[in-house]
Amino acid sequence: MAFPQADPDASYPDRPCYPELAAILLAGALHVVVELGFSLAAARAYNAVVSLLFVGYVVWRARGSAGALRAWGMRRDNFWPALRAQLTFAAVGVLALVAFGVATDAFPLPGTFWLSLALYPIYGIAQQFALQSLVARNLAGWIANPIALAGVAAGLFAVSHYPRGELVLLTGIGGWCMTWIYRRIPNLWAVGIAHGVLGSCVVYFVLTPVRPA
Repeated sequence: MAFPQADPDASYPDRPCYPELAAILLAGALHVVVELGFSLAAARAYNAVVSLLFVGYVVWRARGSAGALRAWGMRRDNFWPALRAQLTFAAVGVLALVAFGVATDAFPLPGTFWLSLALYPIYGIAQQFALQSLVARNLAGWIANPIALAGVAAGLFAVSHYPRGELVLLTGIGGWCMTWIYRRIPNLWAVGIAHGVLGSCVVYFVLTPVRPA
């Protein structure tokens, strides 16, 4: 598959912002600490607070920096090519997850699966903003090779899901593939949708499968 090359907006500085990188890595590390030291519920509350803080940061940077949103992949011009590329990978992942679900008797699925499938892309966009715009984009100042860059960024993303080993493995694989595609067609909406589809399947086929009576 041929990919068009990324074209970062010249009006937004195309250089690493290491405070962004430090902030998101610290946030990810503290998530692990909160979940291990307290509970999954506490980690979810922590994530909600951190998400609100980063939303405020996005608004602040977007108002003060021309081209910031486009540079972060919040754009429409390349949406369809990016979506086709991301969903091609997602389709392979969904097939593998469905096969796993069949093997572990995860079917039939509850009606909430379809609600999750509709809403999860919102969370997927937020997570991919952290991975693509705050981690991978800023690591590019140190790592020139796109394969290595995708691997390091995905590895950091995966570790933030510790101690759930299955999530560490799946987010590492998915993060690497989606980052590799995103670096060639930078569209946050497309990668967020793919993340949402895969995330819903992971939740219902791997993490909390519903067993038939």
